[in-house]
Amino acid sequence: MMTGTGSELTEGEHERFCNLIYRVAGIRIPGTKRVMVATRVRKRLKATGISSFSAYLNFLNSAAGAGEMPMFLDVMTTNETYFYRDPHHYDWFDQTFLPEVIQRARLRKRPRSLRVWSAASSTGEELYSIALKVVGHRPELNGWKLTLLGTDLSGAVLEAARAGVYDDRALHLVGDEERRAYFTHDPVARTWTLSREVQAAATFKTHNLLEPLNEEPFDCIFIKNVLIYFDAESKKTVVQHLLAALAKGGYLVVGPSEGIYTMLGALTKHKSWLYQKPA
Repeated sequence: MMTGTGSELTEGEHERFCNLIYRVAGIRIPGTKRVMVATRVRKRLKATGISSFSAYLNFLNSAAGAGEMPMFLDVMTTNETYFYRDPHHYDWFDQTFLPEVIQRARLRKRPRSLRVWSAASSTGEELYSIALKVVGHRPELNGWKLTLLGTDLSGAVLEAARAGVYDDRALHLVGDEERRAYFTHDPVARTWTLSREVQAAATFKTHNLLEPLNEEPFDCIFIKNVLIYFDAESKKTVVQHLLAALAKGGYLVVGPSEGIYTMLGALTKHKSWLYQKPA
C-alpha cells in the first residue's frame, strides 16, 4: 500500500532528482523548481505504488528501474508547443527554402530528395507544420523521396504526435483554408484531427539529443525551444551531433532562446535564427 506521497521533497532528494535528469538527459532543473519536481514525481509514485521519494530514487537508479526511466522523463520534461510557432521560420521554409531546393533539382544540381529533421519534436506540431508546407508543394515534389523525421526523448509525447489530434490552442495560428483542407473538426470534443495525408508524410522516433542520430544527413534541421534547459557542456554535445547530421549546404533553424549562437562558427549566419553549413 502506497503511503507518504504527501511528504515534502527534501533538498537532498531534489538535488538527486536534478542530478539524475542531468546525467540522463542533459537538462538542468533549477533549485527553485522543487515544488514542480515534487508534483510531477508524485504522479509516478501513485502510478508505481512506491511509497516515498527516496525509494523511488533508489528504484530509478537500480537495474529493475530501467523501464521506469522513460516514464519519469516523460513527466519531468516540459512539452508546450503549437502549429507555426515563430511563423517567419515557416514562411522562409515555404517561400524560400522549398522553391530553392526544387529549382536546384530541376537544374540537376541536387537529387530529387528532401530530408528534414525536427529535433525535440514534442507532440508533433513543429514537424506537422513542416509537413503542411511540404504537402502544399506536392505537385512540384511528385516522385521525390521525402523524409520528415521528428524525434523526442519522451515516448509519451511521440505517441500523442502519431495520433495527430490537437485542441484549438494548438491551431490558433493555422488559417481557415488549411484547417478545411487538412483537419477534421470535432465540435463536441473541440479537437482537430490531422489528415492522413499529412500524418503519412511524417515519421517519429525516440532519440536523446546527447547521442548521435544514426541517420543520413538532413537538408534542414529545426532545433527550437529545447536547449534553453541545457547547460553549456550539454549544448556543445548537442550542437556537435546537429552539425554532424546536417548535409553540406543544409540549413539549421534555431529558436530564439537556445543560447548556442557562439557555438555555430562553422556555419554561415543568414539571420539570427538561420544558419547554413558550407557546401
